[in-house]
Amino acid sequence: MSDDIRSAPSMENFPGIKRQNLKSRQQQILDLLFEQGNASIESLADHFDVSRMTIHRDAHALANQGLIDKIHGGITLKNRARTEKNVAYRQHRAANLKKTIIQRAVSMIEPGQVIILDDSTTVAEMLPLLPARAPLTVITNAVGVVQSLAPFPGIKIICLGGDYSNSRNAFFGLVCEQAARSLRANIMFMSTSVVSGDTAFQNDQDVVKIKRALMAIADETVLLVDSTKFRQGGLHRLTSLSDFARILTDSQIKPETLSELEMANIPIEIC
Repeated sequence: MSDDIRSAPSMENFPGIKRQNLKSRQQQILDLLFEQGNASIESLADHFDVSRMTIHRDAHALANQGLIDKIHGGITLKNRARTEKNVAYRQHRAANLKKTIIQRAVSMIEPGQVIILDDSTTVAEMLPLLPARAPLTVITNAVGVVQSLAPFPGIKIICLGGDYSNSRNAFFGLVCEQAARSLRANIMFMSTSVVSGDTAFQNDQDVVKIKRALMAIADETVLLVDSTKFRQGGLHRLTSLSDFARILTDSQIKPETLSELEMANIPIEIC
């Protein structure tokens, strides 16, 4: 055995790295559940390129924190509101990365406009800053948006009804899509699960349908995506990045990813 092989470092000598990777994967599992409500063990193992046993261990850890429920062959988000309030979870949801994106997005809103807000957790972070831009009309399918903005008289809210999703706390389905088509807006703000190449992906087909319906009634659409969402994967194709008037992200995006998007004339802006 050569000296090089004998002295090769083992990952066991770097427990901090292993813990960091573990925490990152568990955080991404929660992110996926926020987007689609539930997921199978097999699909998660394929997505993260790890064994089913590894995902089972992650699921056990998240269940012990009261964040998920383990179901037959998969896991589901236990309580969306409770998870959002969990301190450890909120500290790791790329909050610092999103802060500048949110501020830039809000700066694009003019008083008197009709805006659309989707049900994403990223867009939800705009809500505390919107009363200062009043008067506004807000179109949304998200119950959380209604609850947050209802106390402010300067903001008119149009909530699209339909089939209620408890895991996303929002409305979807044919009724919701038909209601959207009867309206018009100046600008839409939205996020998505994954950005891969020049395409935005979403992990829930019902979410894809309502996002497309809302994009169709907006004069322009702005995509808010922190740098962690630029990765391989994604289940349902939502739309091409060229369909957005602007894509807002943070400075942590990989230089090669940014270069590829700029060369493709994708309207991306670093916040």
